[in-house]
Amino acid sequence: MTIFAAFLVLIPLLMIQMGILSNLPLLQGYPDIILLAILAWSLKPEVRTAWQWGIIGGLLMTWVSALPVGVYLLCYLLVVAIAQFIRRVVWRLPFLIMLVMTILGTLLTYSISLLALQLSGRNLSFGVTFGLIFVPSVLYNLLLAVPIYALMGEIAKWLYPVVSTYES
Repeated sequence: MTIFAAFLVLIPLLMIQMGILSNLPLLQGYPDIILLAILAWSLKPEVRTAWQWGIIGGLLMTWVSALPVGVYLLCYLLVVAIAQFIRRVVWRLPFLIMLVMTILGTLLTYSISLLALQLSGRNLSFGVTFGLIFVPSVLYNLLLAVPIYALMGEIAKWLYPVVSTYES
């Protein structure tokens, strides 16, 4: 059920990202709400399908992206791995971890994307890329991290209901 829900959640988010948010750049930075959704999903303690969501999100982004095949899949799986590790080791402040991982995940995604583009023959300056794309994208992602975290929390509550032992 939760893997099917990944398609029901990630495809509309992908449509919003590609159809609406791609037309609202901040300098040359764009948000990655698929990354944010996968990250928020990975940080929920009751979730058991974070890896599957990472694979589905990575494949969806690979399908619509002009980046070399597998870049988004690799990035999203690395973000899930780091989020799962941090969740197990330092689970005291999940919302703070979401914000820190938003910055790290965006940095990781753009670093691997930049490396893949440079390996494919594109000559991109790190300084220009950092100032015009990375920093605005981080700000955009941080702005959207709060509502995405709340949305994914509600979806997790719906898919993983807490069974109460209290009876009236």
